[in-house]
Amino acid sequence: QVEAADGKWQLAMGLYCGGLEFCSLTVVIIKLSMRVLVKAMLTLLAAADVASAFVPPMHTKNFLCRVQSAVDDADTAASVQIPPFIASPVLEQVYPALIAHKDKYGNPNIPLGSADGKRCSTLRRLHFQNKLTEEEAAHLTDLGFRFHSFEDVYYECDFDEMLQKLMDYQQEFQTFQIPKKYEPDPELGAWVTMLRRLKQIDDLPEDQVSKLDAVEFEWISTRKCGSSFMKRYREVLDKLTEVHDVGGDEAVAELLSNDAEIKKWIDAQKQVLANGKLSESRVQYMEDLPGVDWMKEL
Repeated sequence: QVEAADGKWQLAMGLYCGGLEFCSLTVVIIKLSMRVLVKAMLTLLAAADVASAFVPPMHTKNFLCRVQSAVDDADTAASVQIPPFIASPVLEQVYPALIAHKDKYGNPNIPLGSADGKRCSTLRRLHFQNKLTEEEAAHLTDLGFRFHSFEDVYYECDFDEMLQKLMDYQQEFQTFQIPKKYEPDPELGAWVTMLRRLKQIDDLPEDQVSKLDAVEFEWISTRKCGSSFMKRYREVLDKLTEVHDVGGDEAVAELLSNDAEIKKWIDAQKQVLANGKLSESRVQYMEDLPGVDWMKEL
């Protein structure tokens, strides 16, 4: 029994020592593997530093640049003081981002694709709806913020939503002859104006034309704009259309060489545009003049 017990003891000790040796061997292997891994990483890093002199920066470096840029923008936004006259919650929320974007890119017009870009789009709609104060609008203008033109309103608004507004207007007033500058809803007036203009140049989607035809929308506006520009524009448009229908572009060119008054008026609009004071809607009107390359030699 003593010998048996002694044998078991020796076997246990042998297994124990063998286990220790195995563990030691495992540790050695792990250490060697770690050394190899570290050397490999150092080699790769060294190669990357050399390659950076010959190839574009790696995605990792681009990522780090974007992270640093975001941190810088956040620091700028955090230091911005909101002017006390700002009452619009949307403007108050996006204002620091506007300033950060202007500091970085030279303008406050944040593009779509981000939450702040969407807030800028909302600001433009609020301005068109006369829901920003004069002081807020003036301040944004001074910053270089771009507001909506009539064209922007059409492309930004949801067609079905605006069509429902138009039907509500028609039900109340029994007409589709809505003023271009409709004070209760400026967007609606601008949207209807663009519908007629796009239809005139065959640039309105067929499905929208069908929906408007189905409600017997009045494609021709019977309202007359009282501005001096539009009064003169209609006179010039009628004259050029009459001549163009008979003799085409050559007839229009001959008319302009003989009619100094029309040519003088067109040249005056060119100068207004060159000075940056011709609205986008009037630019579109001028481009619709038949046979006239009015941007030539601008």
